[in-house]
Amino acid sequence: MWRKFCNYSIYIIVRLFVSVIQAIPLHSAETVGRFLAVIFCKVLHIRYRLVDENIRHAFPDLTREERNALQLRMWTHLMLMLIETSGAERKIHLTNWKKYVKLKQEEGALKAMYDGRPVILVVAHLGNFEFAGYILGLIGIPAYTVARTLDNPYLDDYLGRFRRSTGQYIIPKSHASSMLEEAMSLGKTVAIVADQFAGQKGVWVKSFGRDVSAYKAIPVLSKAFNAPMALSSPIREQENLFHFTITVERMLEPESPEAINMSIREMTQFYNTVYEEMIRRTPHQYWWIHNRWKPREKNKNEKKAEEQSFIPDTL
Repeated sequence: MWRKFCNYSIYIIVRLFVSVIQAIPLHSAETVGRFLAVIFCKVLHIRYRLVDENIRHAFPDLTREERNALQLRMWTHLMLMLIETSGAERKIHLTNWKKYVKLKQEEGALKAMYDGRPVILVVAHLGNFEFAGYILGLIGIPAYTVARTLDNPYLDDYLGRFRRSTGQYIIPKSHASSMLEEAMSLGKTVAIVADQFAGQKGVWVKSFGRDVSAYKAIPVLSKAFNAPMALSSPIREQENLFHFTITVERMLEPESPEAINMSIREMTQFYNTVYEEMIRRTPHQYWWIHNRWKPREKNKNEKKAEEQSFIPDTL
């Protein structure tokens, strides 16, 4: 009962905040967002050590002052993202979306989607990634998006209503495997956030020079259904609210000369490398608050195998 009360109380606070943001002028909402970013970053120091460690590993040449400045810009981006998500349905719709969103290098991906081919839209916690599924729905390509169910059921339902507002289908992460296969077999577009820690049994690759565990579902589905991987993220233009450029950075066809002989690990490394390049261009629009780079734990059998052989493990 107490947990239910706490969850509902937090939900009411969030709804009140959203209502205020929606009621005041856009420039005032932006001011509120920037103020909250200062509070979260410089007063409350939320996840300060984790964010600083992640940035320090990614950009070892930055001074502490520069890392702190990047932290503040990241928090500002997160607050602006919250404002954009709160006002998207009122601000951006079918008749005016081109005023706010620019598409670049999207021809190949859109052709595959409109032709009814299964396509894997690979996104990361970069830019306002919530807009990827929202915009696709607006232009008539509702995606099947894998999303983790929030611990707070009221907030989960509230966020889900936004995600479904343009026809986007939400696949709970806990039931993703069978539902993804079904969507792919029907020739649908699926969106997967690729930069999450996949546990000790994930595919271990490199990201920013560090070992990281990634899900192998993306390359496995790509090979199994001959589905191209389209790597993209909505990047905010010059800190202007609601103004994004969505560039399909790379599109990997599984049967192309480039990819035909790639292993699962190599394909996983491919999209991690591409996203590292993208993040380096706009590091302030990345979620450095993620505890993604967790240490790899090796069991006794793995250690013994390494001692007996120099042959690298493959998938």
